[in-house]
Amino acid sequence: MSIKKILIFLYKKLSIIYVFVFGRKSMQFFNDIVLSLSLNAKGFKNYGNFNLTGEKKFIKLIGEEINLSIDIGANIGKYTKLLLTETNSEVIAFEPLPKAFEELEEIERNFSSRLKIYNIGIGNKKSNLELNYSSEKSEKASFIEDLDKLSFIDSKNNKKIIVEVITLDSFFKKYDQTYKEKEIDLLKIDTEGFELEVLNGSSETLINKKPKFIQIEFNWHQLFKEQTIYKFSKILSNYEVFKILPFGNSLIKIDPKRPESNIFHLSNFVFIRKDISKNY
Repeated sequence: MSIKKILIFLYKKLSIIYVFVFGRKSMQFFNDIVLSLSLNAKGFKNYGNFNLTGEKKFIKLIGEEINLSIDIGANIGKYTKLLLTETNSEVIAFEPLPKAFEELEEIERNFSSRLKIYNIGIGNKKSNLELNYSSEKSEKASFIEDLDKLSFIDSKNNKKIIVEVITLDSFFKKYDQTYKEKEIDLLKIDTEGFELEVLNGSSETLINKKPKFIQIEFNWHQLFKEQTIYKFSKILSNYEVFKILPFGNSLIKIDPKRPESNIFHLSNFVFIRKDISKNY
């Protein structure tokens, strides 16, 4: 009997024992703890710094391959600054929330030769949209009104502001001469539930600029919009899907069709262009 078959046999036996012991109502609190810890270890629900989320190690991993990076939903510029300090990449950052944008302006003063910032939102069409936020520099500001549905979120997006939104396609048409010869190496999208709209307004850019890496933050917003990693993978059909593991423990390739790949907790996925994905 092979080692694999032995492990499968032991797993089945152990699972029966585990379910018998811990399947009781009184033991569900223990199962919740084990589940939560397991999700943390698999890269879900890791709030905090870029070491914990694994993003710092990811940026270092691809650092030599990126010359032009796009940060959509830059907020106060934490990720933008990470790119500027850990790589030599030029960065274009978009952030519609005015006070958060002021923080980006401070970063631009220190990296003026490599950073261009725009106080504007990115979506699927040119429009003026209502942005919901809880504080002037909120990381949870969103065009989606669903934060009140979440009992585990303390702050509520009870303030509103009208902001301008354009598509990424129209941006590159406007600045075509500036970026005509440049491909996008990294496209990072963190728009609190507006990721699909960003992609739908970037179809020409994806074809013409051929991003090597597309990093998407996935969280509870997608639950209320009935969006899944599988749905994103259908749109980005020329890409393989990877999960960023915590503390920079590398990337792991996932099957977007599997249920465990579509968990609605904060997590970061990287779509890597198929022609280079074998390197990761």
